Amino acid sequence: MKKKLTMLLICAMPYIASAQSVKYSYDNAGNRIKREIVMKTKAPYEEVSTTTEYFSEKLSEKDIRIYPNPTKGRLKIEIVGYENSDRCTLRILNVSGQQILSAHANSPCTELDISSKANGVYILYISLNNKETTWKIIKTN
Repeated sequence: MKKKLTMLLICAMPYIASAQSVKYSYDNAGNRIKREIVMKTKAPYEEVSTTTEYFSEKLSEKDIRIYPNPTKGRLKIEIVGYENSDRCTLRILNVSGQQILSAHANSPCTELDISSKANGVYILYISLNNKETTWKIIKTN
């Protein structure tokens, strides 16, 4: 009986492990400040099975979620705990440092569109209540 249970557990392990991932966030000194488990889920009511995976970081006591990355052009930035008094500026720079897009986040969820830009690597700069962070964004077809 133990042998059967062990074999069942070993066979099911790849399926269990692929359903989630663990993300860590660190401060500038290298201290881990956040651990997050990201669950991949199927989008409801869609014929094509898609999964949503987001990356997050704590900034100015708020969780910032960015998805999808890599993107085909539409990048979503979600600020969990956003308040109307928060000041948030979003900028996208190319690898040469030239600003190609700038926006202010006036709601908990903001969408940036870089679909007209060339495929490649971009830098997303987020300033929230005078605290800053940067993200590498990959644009693909």
